[in-house]
Amino acid sequence: MRIAIVNSNCVSLNKSTKKGTEIFDYILIQSLYKQAKRHNLEITAFASGDSRLPVPIESVSYKSSFADKDVGVEHHKTFEMALVSKAFAMQDHFDLYHVNIGNGDVVLPFAPFVKKPIIVTMHGSFLEEKYNKKYLSLFKNLKNIYFVSISKIQRNPLPALNYIANIYHGVDASGMWKFHPTGNEHIVWAGRAIKEKGIETVIHAIKKANKKAKIFPLVKDESPKWIKQIEINGKELNKKISIHFGMNRYELAPHYQQSKLFLFPINWEEPFGLVMIESMACGTPIVAYARGSVPEVIVDGKTGFVVNPSDKEINGNFIIKKTGTDGLHEAIDRIFSMSQEEYATMRKNCRDHVEKNFTVENMINQYIDVYKKALLTSRKRGEKTFPEVNKIINFAQEYRRVLI
Repeated sequence: MRIAIVNSNCVSLNKSTKKGTEIFDYILIQSLYKQAKRHNLEITAFASGDSRLPVPIESVSYKSSFADKDVGVEHHKTFEMALVSKAFAMQDHFDLYHVNIGNGDVVLPFAPFVKKPIIVTMHGSFLEEKYNKKYLSLFKNLKNIYFVSISKIQRNPLPALNYIANIYHGVDASGMWKFHPTGNEHIVWAGRAIKEKGIETVIHAIKKANKKAKIFPLVKDESPKWIKQIEINGKELNKKISIHFGMNRYELAPHYQQSKLFLFPINWEEPFGLVMIESMACGTPIVAYARGSVPEVIVDGKTGFVVNPSDKEINGNFIIKKTGTDGLHEAIDRIFSMSQEEYATMRKNCRDHVEKNFTVENMINQYIDVYKKALLTSRKRGEKTFPEVNKIINFAQEYRRVLI
């Protein structure tokens, strides 16, 4: 099975990648490579030339767009389209494509000219619901496009897409994200320091709870001015809240393992949050707002607590009845006031939940099943997915015509 994994070339794919979708891409490609012999897979990655991957890389530029001063953030989309164009121009070399760019928007205009199945993992939200409905509906009759949602709630705005599966992200629970049975006495948070990730709510809630905390922000152009100033000055927020900039993802595991809880008050309908399953794999429970995939990922009361964001935004009937930061405060207090035995049970619940539902092995097996299903469906429709077979069929038909 010859698979083309089509990624954005905005950043390099390597173990230090900090961008969510590209972290997924790196994990996916690494894991598929390990399964290649077993499942007879030939994998090619379309990505920036400076990516560090164990498979052949096809690119349009050695440097990633964000690292190339001649391209930059403002022009990276056009170079992304050039990479997609190159991928589809090579369709005779592949049996199927697996696209990991947004919700597939950039590949859809090319799809009518591709005779192979195209799997699109949806990494974006549908904040612009009207736009997405109008745009994606233009391509609703394409039979070679198969969508994979990464949470069930992600499907709500567009339930009529040609979904082939819902596959949650997975983590290497036996490797980097090892279980720690006891944790420690401080709160942890990590992520992009932007409004959508709830950085301001995190600080407010931690101060209100009056607990020790470690936060690991990734500062972006759109980060609040106050956190940029802290980064410049290297100051702590106060004596109890320490802030650590520039931490690589693979360096975070010990901090997850040795924390009391992970605070996750997201401010948008995030389709999935890798930090949740990374933290739970280490045994650290989550306190989070009930937005996006949170109620699907966290088992309320067993692997943490889910809190409604406000009295006007009630997304479920959860154990914590207070809402907003009051609800976060109550959830934090509940975890800190647990007996040693109760808390140990919650940490074990977190680990068991990840091992059952969110391992990278489980994720990869599901994707391989999706590849096989898409290929089988394409064959039944007579698409030219297997060129060798089609050549034989065409030769036989021509030979029969000559004889007649």
